[in-house]
Amino acid sequence: MLVTGAGRGIGAAIATLAAAEGANVVVNDRDVAPARGVVERITAEGGTAIAAVGDVSDWDSAGGVVGTAVEEFGRLDGLVNNAGTFSMALPQDQDPESLRHLLEVNVLGVAYPGLHAIRHMVARGTGSIVNITSSAMSGLPAMSAYGTSKGAVTSMTLGWALDLAGTGVRVNALSPIATTRMQETRMDFEGIAGEDRDTVRAERDVPPEFNAPMAVYLLSPGAHGVNGQVLQVERGNRIVLLGHAHPAGPGVPVEPGSLDDVERAFTAELGRRLQTIGLPAAERAVNA
Repeated sequence: MLVTGAGRGIGAAIATLAAAEGANVVVNDRDVAPARGVVERITAEGGTAIAAVGDVSDWDSAGGVVGTAVEEFGRLDGLVNNAGTFSMALPQDQDPESLRHLLEVNVLGVAYPGLHAIRHMVARGTGSIVNITSSAMSGLPAMSAYGTSKGAVTSMTLGWALDLAGTGVRVNALSPIATTRMQETRMDFEGIAGEDRDTVRAERDVPPEFNAPMAVYLLSPGAHGVNGQVLQVERGNRIVLLGHAHPAGPGVPVEPGSLDDVERAFTAELGRRLQTIGLPAAERAVNA
């Protein structure tokens, strides 16, 4: 199996647990040192792993990483698209280059290795892909760009799962929670410093390893009936199955081209169904 962005954090935890469960693991990262460090830890514990350094947001590089897995182990049965980056900004302050970089890493960095892997998996008639998403896709303050990228990953997951149904290839998404560099960036943006920073860090402390069992399970034969699902790991030792977007009630008939009819529809019915903006406060507290 291949785990992208596995040189540290959640990716490293998933790669380590998968190897402990007997998988041959390819540890991908853009940087040589962290990838090799994870490989050394895995092999020291009796597992099998190799490093594959490459930028998966580049088509050819992603193909090379997937090709390394196939060449080294003869096949690729599982892929965890974990590579990603994080930044925060209010829309009026959003830097266009930062936005472009975030979208390329978080969206193309999932799409490119996924597409290469899918070609191989469909030809073999078996495989499982887990795309790492985020609850930010539902709306969190100052995370519109990041949430957009993860919303794209979730939509990609559902589309792939639908298109690949019946091929033997499953695709699911996982929204994890952990204390990573992302939390440090968030505290920087929120201006949390000194003792307050230590307090918040302790409150939000969730080890990356907390997420690994869910990802490894989705890759395993035991999850053979799970396809096109989005799961979220929460504080309090909970796993939540997230619902897919669906209509908020039946359609309201209007006359074509009638502005008055549209206004009546909102006054009479749609106005009572308006949705809450962003992740509900209770969920935001759990997943902060």
